[in-house]
Amino acid sequence: MLFSSLFPLFPMRQKGFRHNITQSLATLPLVGLIAAVVWMLPNVRSLLLGGGLLVTFVMAYLVIECNNRYQLLRVRSRMNSVVFLALMSAFPASHLLGWHLAPAAALLAAYFVLFRVYGQTRTQGTLFHVTLLLSLGCLVFPPLVLVIPFALFVAAVQLRALRPAAFGAAVLGWLLPYWIYAAVLLVLHGFDWTLLPAYYADVLPQLPKFDYVAVTPLTWVNYAAVIVPGLIGTAHFYSTSYNDKIRTRQFLYSLTVLQIPVLLLTALYPEQSSTLLPLLVAVYAPMISHHLTLARGRMADLWFVCCTLAVAALIALPFFSF
Repeated sequence: MLFSSLFPLFPMRQKGFRHNITQSLATLPLVGLIAAVVWMLPNVRSLLLGGGLLVTFVMAYLVIECNNRYQLLRVRSRMNSVVFLALMSAFPASHLLGWHLAPAAALLAAYFVLFRVYGQTRTQGTLFHVTLLLSLGCLVFPPLVLVIPFALFVAAVQLRALRPAAFGAAVLGWLLPYWIYAAVLLVLHGFDWTLLPAYYADVLPQLPKFDYVAVTPLTWVNYAAVIVPGLIGTAHFYSTSYNDKIRTRQFLYSLTVLQIPVLLLTALYPEQSSTLLPLLVAVYAPMISHHLTLARGRMADLWFVCCTLAVAALIALPFFSF
């Protein structure tokens, strides 16, 4: 301040447009308001749209808490939740309230709980709840079971928290929802054990159809809108990870591992975009926000503008398509 007052011809360097946006506390409320308008514009009275918006806001709040507790960004920013809301607003197929949102909510809650094991000595209870949350998501979207081994790998390698007792607790958490499901089926059907195999077929992963023909061009664009900036953000993180604290680095390394099963599920079941797009947003939003907020240089500013315009175009497209 003193330097600026004494030398008005040589002002202190100011933050650029991108930094003013990414580090402003007003960005999240503004994006939240835009998301609410875009979400409800097709039918303001729709309970399904309103319910989907409410669930998405709850997930966005979980993203905020995850960033606050684990400091995924080393500057004061709400870009994790901003990116999450902006991308979710761009996919109208995921706006209605339905079970397709449950796997993404389960994944968000699971890695929010999973990060707690870092530095803990007794991790049985935490890992039990991690696999329990993922298993509940599996009841809705059975292929999500692919995420569980990767989550345990993260606990063992990145977070160094997987011991024999913790592994046993994780297996119990994984199996518990299936046991409860079996008990409910037996009660509803007069304890007829012969019906269990047929009903369990509904909650076990089906063989992939690889039905790429059924995926519309717009759906491929939606996939690319998350995966491409997500992979670029991941590459940026690996090239600049030395700037982050070790603790934060381990959390972000964990998210890069969790990208693998979600990408595999996208390749195996591309036709289930209403479920997979929220999953992709949940796992890639921290990487995208890390890149948009912390990257340096004019190319980073240009990339930020391009991403903003691309998401705005995706959001506006359903309202101008005939």
